[in-house]
Parts: sequence; structure tokens; C-alpha cells
Amino acid sequence: MNADFFRTFGLYVARDFFDRDLCARLRAEARAAAADPATVRQQGAEYIVDEEVRRTQLARVSEASEQLVERRLMALKGTLERHFRATTSGIRWPQFLVYREGDFFRPHADSSAADDAPSVSTGRRVSIVIFLNGEGDPADDESYAGGSLTFYGLMHDARADDRGFPVTGETGLLVAFPSQLVHSVTPVTRGMRFTIVSWLEGTTP
Repeated sequence: MNADFFRTFGLYVARDFFDRDLCARLRAEARAAAADPATVRQQGAEYIVDEEVRRTQLARVSEASEQLVERRLMALKGTLERHFRATTSGIRWPQFLVYREGDFFRPHADSSAADDAPSVSTGRRVSIVIFLNGEGDPADDESYAGGSLTFYGLMHDARADDRGFPVTGETGLLVAFPSQLVHSVTPVTRGMRFTIVSWLEGTTP
């Protein structure tokens, strides 16, 4: 679905948050970088690789690229706080994610209210996703298919909570949403999907 559709449900959407040249540069760096399997929280503060739940790679890009992203997000922090009526203390260090064919992330929320959850999980207030490439024609080898960022529970109706609404990925698109909102990434069916994720964090719910 077109990203503008999600504004209806209170999500924050910014097209061309990064221009195409910057996206291409960061994409190339992430593609060439060493990478580690992304993890999920098992219980308490224990994070493990579980490819039945999440299969994607965390690219180890340069500190300069991480700082560039952090600066751009810090400039947006006040706007996001006003949009979501949230008071936050800072921005988590950005993560560069590479999804290859078959990679996915099952439905989950970024913030947990569990008693044994660590502060890294309970402190997330606003989740941020930046698309470095988008869905497109198979002739475009910089595009991908599948890999849809999909949201659940947008209708605030228990009868429709399991209905997912997928965002059509676009190069340079930023989507921000409350960290307790359930979402997933469907399996990538063609190409490689490059995104950056980060979070506004706070010290109280």
C-alpha cells in the first residue's frame, strides 16, 4: 500500500528523507560490509540468533555513516516527539539491515512490557525505518520484491488484529510508528532489501 495510506492511522511518513544518491552510497557500503546475523530477545536480557523468527544480517558499516544517520535523525527528533506526543531522551544507534532472498522477521513489537525485559527493550518509544531501496521492476537490480513492512492492529478492532497492512517500500522513505505496534517483514522473494532502523527512547512508559 502507498505510504500515504498509513498517515490515516497516525504513523509518520517522510518521502525522500534520504536522497537517491545518499541511499545508493549507503546501500553499496552495507552490501560490501562484514555482517552478523540479527538477534531476537529470548527471555530476560538474553538475545540469540533464531532464524525461525528473524533472518536478516546486521551490516557493520563505518562509524562515519552511522553518525551521519544519527545526525539526520536527531534533527527529526522534535518533530517525531510532537507527532507522537512523546517525551524521549535520545536516539538509539542506527542499525543497517540487509535482507536477502528468503529473509524475514515474524510479527513482533519493538517495545516490551514484560517484567523481565531489559531497558533496551522497555525504553523504546518510537520506531524508525528508513528504506535505502524500494520495491520495483525485476529489470532494476537495485530493487527487491516481497520484504514488505507490514503492520497489524491498525483498525483497533480485535476481529481485524491479524490483518496485515503492507507498506510499499520506496527509496529514501522514512516510516516512524509507536514501538508497541505489532509489525513484520514478509519474506524477500527477489533481490536484496536494505533498510536502516533506529528508535527514540525514553526512561518511562
